[in-house]
Amino acid sequence: MNAEALLEEFIRHLRVERGLSPRTWDSYRGQLKGYFDFLAAHELDLSAVQRGDIMAYLEDRKTGGLRDASLFAAAIAIRQFHRFMAERRLAQADPTIGTGLPKYKQLLPKPLSDAEMEKLLAMPTGDKFHLVRTRAALQLLYSTGMRVSELVGLKLSQLDMKEMWVRVSGKGGRERILPLGPRAQRALTEYLSARGKRFPGNREILFLSYRGRPISRTTFWWQLRELARRAGIEVGVHPHKIRHSAATRLMEGGAHLRVVQEILGHQSVTSTQRYTHVSAIFMRQACEKAHPRF
Repeated sequence: MNAEALLEEFIRHLRVERGLSPRTWDSYRGQLKGYFDFLAAHELDLSAVQRGDIMAYLEDRKTGGLRDASLFAAAIAIRQFHRFMAERRLAQADPTIGTGLPKYKQLLPKPLSDAEMEKLLAMPTGDKFHLVRTRAALQLLYSTGMRVSELVGLKLSQLDMKEMWVRVSGKGGRERILPLGPRAQRALTEYLSARGKRFPGNREILFLSYRGRPISRTTFWWQLRELARRAGIEVGVHPHKIRHSAATRLMEGGAHLRVVQEILGHQSVTSTQRYTHVSAIFMRQACEKAHPRF
């Protein structure tokens, strides 16, 4: 099987068997094409790659100016591919075993303060359809901490307004049930009423454009940025910052790390520890409250 056929078989594995999103496996495809080109240029066979060959490729990319985060992503793609090759017995061994991943410092987004978040939530005022929709989407995003890809892909059938929860299908097709806060419930009730009047037919996707089409991640991101500008929030605001802010509020409010992990949909609690942020002010308040000699 040639390199191109192996790549397509690997992508099929990611898409069908592991249920990864198009964005994820498309990123893997791009990373691996560069790796395959390097191997071909050095006349190296995929089934006979050694640990040193992989290290040479990563060093070549680093010397070429590849950023640490991109280098880390390339190493992950290569590791997953060779693991796949070994599991399918398309290679005698996995050359990435015992190979460490490139180190890089992941910069965490600074969460919005309570005051900034309140300003943002208060911005979409008015009864125009797109404002009612954006108000509901923003309240839902902050209430649940879901990913923006999960938000724009929500279906009506995933929402239970009576019991106040939403069923989310996350990475790898894993489902989780998230509770709705009262503010999100009110905003959604208003939106569903406006949606029913504007589009009386049974449309599956929850959040629709004024033409009745599903809104895109880009559209929501643009609207969020515009709301932040109008609210006078100078720091860059994007959907992941809202997710991170929601997780931070949960942690500072005393939610257990395992609960936050479940809400965010992380497989590993390590991911939750990396994405949540406890402010210095909160740590000081906690110490003053709990430590008898602080």
